Amino acid sequence: MTQRAVLYAALLLFTAFTLPWVFERNRDSLYVVAADTDTKSEVTHPADTVHHDQGDFKQAGVCARCHVVSVLEWGISGHVAAETNCRTCHGESRGHVENERNQVKPDRLPRGDEITRQVCANCHESGCPKTLQTESCQQCHHVHALINPSHPPTAKNSRLEQLLSRWKNFESRMEEAEQHVRSHNFQAAQAVYDEALELIPSNHDAQRGLEMCIRRMNPSLQGFITVTEDIDSTTGLPTRVRVAESDVSMLLVPGGEFDIGSDGLADSRPSHTVQIGTFYLGRYEITQSQWQEVMGNNPSVHQGPDFPEADRMPVDRVSWNDCQEFLRRLNSRVPGAGFRLPTEAEWEYACLSGGPEDRAVSDPVTRPGRYAWFRSNSRRLSQPDQSFLEIDAFAPRPVGMKQPNAWSFHDMRGNIAEWCSSLFQPYLYDADDGRESVSSRGMRVVRGGGFADSATSLDPARRHSERPHRRFRWNGLRLARDVPNLPRRKRVTPP
Repeated sequence: MTQRAVLYAALLLFTAFTLPWVFERNRDSLYVVAADTDTKSEVTHPADTVHHDQGDFKQAGVCARCHVVSVLEWGISGHVAAETNCRTCHGESRGHVENERNQVKPDRLPRGDEITRQVCANCHESGCPKTLQTESCQQCHHVHALINPSHPPTAKNSRLEQLLSRWKNFESRMEEAEQHVRSHNFQAAQAVYDEALELIPSNHDAQRGLEMCIRRMNPSLQGFITVTEDIDSTTGLPTRVRVAESDVSMLLVPGGEFDIGSDGLADSRPSHTVQIGTFYLGRYEITQSQWQEVMGNNPSVHQGPDFPEADRMPVDRVSWNDCQEFLRRLNSRVPGAGFRLPTEAEWEYACLSGGPEDRAVSDPVTRPGRYAWFRSNSRRLSQPDQSFLEIDAFAPRPVGMKQPNAWSFHDMRGNIAEWCSSLFQPYLYDADDGRESVSSRGMRVVRGGGFADSATSLDPARRHSERPHRRFRWNGLRLARDVPNLPRRKRVTPP
């Protein structure tokens, strides 16, 4: 085996064993201890390291999500002590960071000898501090780790050994906690998850396990009445609940990520990946009787003698502003409040039951009549059979009459189009860019299509929009709510 191969094998081993720990540590900020490859280095606490600008840490943390190996290589180099990070060599590269499909490259990405001229020379104007060479730094230095390929590090590394020892202890604690969970000993599991988090702070698996245990020991949810014994094993939350003092049924939507949008629809491109947190969503659209209960009125067009089942039909002819007033009144009477409209990302995620694999199974464009009320099957029987019919010829139906999707939500497409909280703004979708502000002006998103729309208008990715004050007979709403906050946690010791 050549010396270069030994070097890469050592780096691969280092990466394989430290990747989980570094990745979790780097989600919010990246703390890396400078390590001189010619001397011994020890694990230190972030508070003991040189104080860098938090913005630099966060930028490095973003890079670590995809370029894990490069960040690990950088982390054992003298670049850390010199406060030289990804941005120093590659530029701000904001477009590259925002584009999750790697369609936008970093601002600077030199290759070969260009690295010496465009990057290294910016700091080492006189050439290599040791050899004064100005030609090619890569003859003696790995581009990120700065290790000389001709002199690979020794196999034994005290820092690596301490990291491995910590990781093995962490894995042992996680395995023990999971055994307690399988035995439904949630108090003991909570204590062990706490120990695991002391070893690897902010580890997402340990944090989720801890929160699940807390919820299992404190099952009540403020403002909700649990109507099932089915508990989500990941979150510890009941999968089906009812709003207190109401008959509004809501289902748990497990968090995850999916590809929102469609490259085939002008307003929905580009398709891109978004992360969705766990939340609750109405199993059905809000009905006329539920609206009447909260608001004291019924604005719907579809009521009266011609619609004997109007109480079970979705409320219609409500504006986005009307929905906000409905939510304000509902939140004032239900403990814990927190009720809202779903974001358009949440709506599409729930409509697709979490991923595109369900699009083909329940796509109303291919099998519309089984899942949706739309133009082809929502005609009122009293209307004549004509090639062109006015809107009055069609009507919504009581909620829940069609088959649900894979997550048991009814009428996500068709029947009544549903207001979302989001402003109608171009993609890429970013919930933190102002589009979810309820106080901002602009068109609001409407999703799902309605009873008089064609099948193609029911595409889960199709984005409709409307002015927030306008009321139409085909627009209604579906209720959403964040998961109620966990109770204040006290440190638990194993029984």
